[in-house]
Amino acid sequence: MNAHFIRPHRALAMAVAFSCLHGVGLHAETPGDYPTRPIRIVVSYPPGGGTDAAARQMAHRIEEGLKATTIVENRPGAGGGLGTLQVARSAPDGYTLAVGGVGTQIAVTTLFPELKLDPMKELTGVALLASSPHALVVGADSPFMTTAQLVAQARARKDGLVYASGGAGSTTHLAVEMFAAAGGLQLNHVPYKGSSPAHTDVVSGRVDFMMDLLSAVTPLVKAGRLRLLAVTTANRLPQFPDVPTVSEVPGFAGYEAISWTGLFAPKGTDPRIIRKLSDALNSRNGESAFRAKVEANGAIYTPMPAAQFNTFVKSEYDRWHPLAEKSAK
Repeated sequence: MNAHFIRPHRALAMAVAFSCLHGVGLHAETPGDYPTRPIRIVVSYPPGGGTDAAARQMAHRIEEGLKATTIVENRPGAGGGLGTLQVARSAPDGYTLAVGGVGTQIAVTTLFPELKLDPMKELTGVALLASSPHALVVGADSPFMTTAQLVAQARARKDGLVYASGGAGSTTHLAVEMFAAAGGLQLNHVPYKGSSPAHTDVVSGRVDFMMDLLSAVTPLVKAGRLRLLAVTTANRLPQFPDVPTVSEVPGFAGYEAISWTGLFAPKGTDPRIIRKLSDALNSRNGESAFRAKVEANGAIYTPMPAAQFNTFVKSEYDRWHPLAEKSAK
């Protein structure tokens, strides 16, 4: 037999093996085919909080826009670092995404150095969904009726007041650190694994107060379980016109803390896949209904495509990172 003759079926097998070695099979998916299988969206906090709610809204939007199946997976821990790390080290194929904000994208590097995670280098922004002011809340049975009363008591007590957060490095933590620095207050931080369990202890009075996303606490405020003392915007909000801002309290002029929630993918994800996801989230189809869902509990729908979003994240890093470094000391 001719030594150079190779049977057709052997030639086909060799071709398939060769192409697979180079990462391109005969039926390999291209960015134009995306998505062909379920998309996993990782939330780095427990169910029930503002980030979890935003993730499910984004998942539904992607399902509608890309005709895809999405799976929302909660993976809390290390101030949002565990879930973020999982996505950062995943294949950059568009099938494992992260929902994040200041805590997961900026503060986690400083507060949890043992993770050896740098989201600014390992993740890329897909789209911004919403921003949200924080709200200073106490339990409905709390003796504090105003922020000024809370501040006065914090200054009077040698051991300070106790506040809850949704996790070390989250904006629910850093917003209070900014508040304490502005007022020269001695406060004691109790971090929880997400906002939902923190709410339970604020409602019960086990901790004195919390500064959480307005979107996360509004249902509990409406239900009469939490009392809303102030919001963290520069101006009062139309939906709560009788609620003062923190900056109205003597000694806190200029105080403002706004959080945000966006979608991220592993660095190296094909720009065409990023564009598909971004377009789905920013689509004008059904935008009014989607906006209404996002804003129902106090969030502000602020759609932003990938390029603009990544520039925004960099500016937020410059703003929040020094505060995260200070709180880690």
